[in-house]
Amino acid sequence: MESTAADRDLILSKTGLFPLRFLGVGVYLAWLFTIHFSTSVFETSDRALDSLILSNLANLTCLVLAAFFARKIAPISTKKGFVWTAGASSFLGTAVASLAPLGAVAGDFLFVTGNALIGAGTSLLILIWSELYASLPRRDASIFYSSSFMLAAILFYAVSMLDSLWQMAVIALLPVVSMIMLTLSLRLLPDQAEEVKESAESHWSFPIRPSILLAVYAFASTLSRSMSFDSNDVGMLGMLLIAAIVLVCNVFLFDKFDARLLYKVTPPLMIGGFLLISFFSGFDGLGNVLINAGFSGFVILTLIVLSNISYTYGVTAIWLFGLTRAFRVLASTAAAYGYSWAASVGLDDKAVFGAFAIVLIATCAMFFLSDKDFTSTWGINPLPAKRNDAVEEFFETLQGKCSIIAHRFGLTQREEEVLVLLAQDKSIAEVEEALVISNGTAKSHIRHIYAKLDVHAREEIVEMVRDL
Repeated sequence: MESTAADRDLILSKTGLFPLRFLGVGVYLAWLFTIHFSTSVFETSDRALDSLILSNLANLTCLVLAAFFARKIAPISTKKGFVWTAGASSFLGTAVASLAPLGAVAGDFLFVTGNALIGAGTSLLILIWSELYASLPRRDASIFYSSSFMLAAILFYAVSMLDSLWQMAVIALLPVVSMIMLTLSLRLLPDQAEEVKESAESHWSFPIRPSILLAVYAFASTLSRSMSFDSNDVGMLGMLLIAAIVLVCNVFLFDKFDARLLYKVTPPLMIGGFLLISFFSGFDGLGNVLINAGFSGFVILTLIVLSNISYTYGVTAIWLFGLTRAFRVLASTAAAYGYSWAASVGLDDKAVFGAFAIVLIATCAMFFLSDKDFTSTWGINPLPAKRNDAVEEFFETLQGKCSIIAHRFGLTQREEEVLVLLAQDKSIAEVEEALVISNGTAKSHIRHIYAKLDVHAREEIVEMVRDL
């Protein structure tokens, strides 16, 4: 890979105004949330359950296929066929599914066909946008992800206030709007296609830790929605609030804000939410707000971390996001179907399900989340037996050598960015300018790096990187 992280950091800064077109993820999410979780679209939980399971099965199939063939089809964000197939499938699926009430036999056919198209469109939409976000620096990806989740919640409530006819028309158009915004976004990233193509030739170990974490949190989140379906609309406030907090921190406090705080607060939020909906009558709304806040916060954190891994180390975004998303979809489907089955045989005791979810979340947080996870590639590493030229070349670059040192000595992501500049023999003033931080902050990062690496001068860092 020829370009360095420092080179790519300049791509968006040259655009001047905040590029709203990058918030197409929020438009896509609003479409997805409205279809599956809005009580005004599907008046009964049974209808929503059938829709979720059918679309998830199609979604899961497409995600697995995309991950399996990732090295052949990447980059898909620059291929118009994939882009417009995603938009067309989503639009047609929504339109066809909305016609299901026309008749018994025809209605079933339309409902199944429509939701299959929705599932296929969903998989393509998330993979295309994930690939694009994975080409952005960490701060940009953080801002766009949190902004998109905020926009999704706002659009969700805006759509829910429309009458049924306008509601379905707007919902069907949302994925098309998202695709238009994607096409416009790609114009700001003219040189990313070749980089994505090179990264697709890399071989990395299976992303088991993020896959398990997303599966557990998705299972718990879907379980809470099934347990208190009528409170789903209120629960979206949780996503809006946590996304707003992350956005403010990234815009105004990026250098001081440690994204790892999200994984520390998300388990308590979700556990508190389950306590309310499981053991206290009349608190379903507040419980769902807390659970949605916790789940959304963890998803935002995970998306940021995975994007940064792909951006920094060249892990193929389609493969990485396809596999982790597949686990999430599978767990969500299992939770929805499992609770529905339990309810059908009279075993839908909220206290039992709530206690199970609490134990699951607490155990997951205890064994799979730690500070070390977010100073590494989260257990995703190059495969020595399959290391090809693309991977070898990356670890021979200055960025690659600094990444090795950062992992070896436990540097944070921000400290790794400073290390790259120090390895280029940049002065403190140049570090300040490159990272847009104050003199005191730059000196603080450098002191921490010196202490962790047990060095006393910039020259020793330059030598350490050179000799690696």
